[in-house]
Amino acid sequence: MDLNDRKRKILQAIIDEYIGTAEPVGSRSISKKENLGLSSATIRNEMADLEEMGYLIQPHTSAGRIPSDEGYRFYVNSLMRKYKIGMEAVAQLQSVLETRVSQLEKLIRYAGAIASNLTEYTTVVTAPKEQEFEINKIDLVPIATQTVMLIVVTRTVRNKVMNIDIDSATCMSLANILNEHLAGLKAGEITFDKIQDIQKDIENRLSLHPKVLIDIMHFVYETITDSGETEIYVNNAKSILKYPEYNDVEKAEKIFTFLDDKENLKKLVASSDADGIEAKIGKENDFEILQDCSLVTINYSLGNKKAGKIGVIGPKRMNYSKVFASLDLISNEIDKILNEYISDE
Repeated sequence: MDLNDRKRKILQAIIDEYIGTAEPVGSRSISKKENLGLSSATIRNEMADLEEMGYLIQPHTSAGRIPSDEGYRFYVNSLMRKYKIGMEAVAQLQSVLETRVSQLEKLIRYAGAIASNLTEYTTVVTAPKEQEFEINKIDLVPIATQTVMLIVVTRTVRNKVMNIDIDSATCMSLANILNEHLAGLKAGEITFDKIQDIQKDIENRLSLHPKVLIDIMHFVYETITDSGETEIYVNNAKSILKYPEYNDVEKAEKIFTFLDDKENLKKLVASSDADGIEAKIGKENDFEILQDCSLVTINYSLGNKKAGKIGVIGPKRMNYSKVFASLDLISNEIDKILNEYISDE
């Protein structure tokens, strides 16, 4: 059933009030604080209707109402006011991120910390999956007799010292062949046929033992897949203790145990697959331990490709408008900085 304008305003007022107080909201409280032009009796009747429709819950017979998961969902989708981040906070964010751009991992870590500071909730950030990146360049540099350094450049740089007896000219020629065939490819595009083509090209142009290519390709492939194990960083896990929902010691311990398990967090963040910002409220979360929590996530990109996520975990009565605005701002800043950085390489 669609909500009429009066019910929408009352539901919005109740959720706004509950987000701020964590106390069940009564009709008198709404009639005093909100300029609705309605009596307490009218508001009480509307609240009863909203409860019957599934948007509100009355935790105790004599208590006011609190939002249900469905109430929060309707609020996020249809009622939430837009939150504006202050210019001072925006300037600080830009300054901190720009000074960390030279180290991608630190940039992502700081972004998570900033998100936690802005929202005052726990944040979870996933680092880029290396296998999603293309090979930018391969280089071979002789560093001693029968010793060569193999350098593979993606969005990061990895190198390996190899025992190969080739001179500088051969190193350069071999690197040129590898770049001709592999530059711009990702792991899934390096097929067995592609490796055979490279081997044939090497045989036609150079005199090298086949094992050389096998060793090189093993490291190249390892470079773009090995670090595909998603890194995940948690910020401000202890923030949950600030909220009365977690005053129960046993409940808080279970949450801390969950947040300490990176495999659970990877599954949690991976379960959010929307292109833009997404909120999973209460029972929408896949983990039972988070049935009283909400998770809001957003992607950030590298070269117009999804690279990772920033997520905020908090009580269901979290300040959604502030969280949405904060994550949107941080994601846009990361995208801008990283894409500028990539284009300059």
